[in-house]
Amino acid sequence: MMKVIWRIIPLLIIVLILFYLMDDRVKENEPLESPVKQGSAIQVPGNGGETTHPQRERPTSGLSVFVGESSKQLLEQKGDPDRVEPSEYGYEWWIYQTEFQMMAGVKDGKVNQIYTANSNSDVAPFEIGQDVEEIYRTTIIESEISIENGENIYTFSLNSEDIKSRPLVQYENVYAQLYTDVEDGKLEAIRFIDPITLVLHQPYDMSYMGEIVHPTRSASNMQAEVDRAMERQIFDLTNIYREKHGVPNVQGDYKLSEVARKHSEDMALENEQSEEPHVLASLAERLKEVGIDHRKAGENIASNYVDAIEAVHGWLNSSAHRSVLLDKDFTHLGTGAFGKYYTQDFIRMHIDEKKRQ
Repeated sequence: MMKVIWRIIPLLIIVLILFYLMDDRVKENEPLESPVKQGSAIQVPGNGGETTHPQRERPTSGLSVFVGESSKQLLEQKGDPDRVEPSEYGYEWWIYQTEFQMMAGVKDGKVNQIYTANSNSDVAPFEIGQDVEEIYRTTIIESEISIENGENIYTFSLNSEDIKSRPLVQYENVYAQLYTDVEDGKLEAIRFIDPITLVLHQPYDMSYMGEIVHPTRSASNMQAEVDRAMERQIFDLTNIYREKHGVPNVQGDYKLSEVARKHSEDMALENEQSEEPHVLASLAERLKEVGIDHRKAGENIASNYVDAIEAVHGWLNSSAHRSVLLDKDFTHLGTGAFGKYYTQDFIRMHIDEKKRQ
């Protein structure tokens, strides 16, 4: 009897291991919803222009000095961007990939924002990788910040989660959005942005007195270009974040991006037709349908975020999504965007598949 039991035990162990591996082979996360719904700003009584709030002197060095200045100055000091891409908000993104690893928003010949996660960038008065506790000790972090534009006043209200993961610091005519890694307690990235563009983005709960500022929406034919730009930016940011966390870069995969893009579109259509909801195909089913073989797969989804920067940062600070974003096993990534719906589809290819790439 004991001999039979000892023979069965190894078989049971093998079965359990196989079951675990199969169960863990495809990981799908629930969609990550932006904490702020776009277009939800609340108008409050009043005409605006009633108070003037003192502002800190803006930094005199570092990337923030470009914000509000002519784009010619940026070209003179940083050279031509590697890519120029459209945005949802009427400005262009100038993408610097190689030396500087930064993104600059440009509209009407002026820089309206600069974003970087590059540890070598001068982001005075802060440093990428800086301990967040040190920032809290040396910087006044406010839960309510107002922006005056003529007779209009826009007030952002930051909740405790905002203050922890993406505090907003006000300077004269420029604002610093600090993107922190809550798990590591470090400053992951930063965006310096001008007042009007911040109001257009509405990245925090906002109320206003006077008139609201609306972004210029892209034409339908332009929206596809914006979506493709978002996909490229999500891909770039994913590898930047993976590299910063000591995880190997992933390669792009066109077929995988088609799967991700179609899923973003399906989510958008499902949301529009919410009266008759239907179950979307699983990631495993979608990969099988197009013949993508893999050893392991994972998916992150986000909706209603301002842009690629906010979406990827959201994934980083959600433990379930972070585990996919920074999974060292993945070798390939497909990204999909459709309006405000974003998808990352990761896979680890079989060795023979990699050889064919």
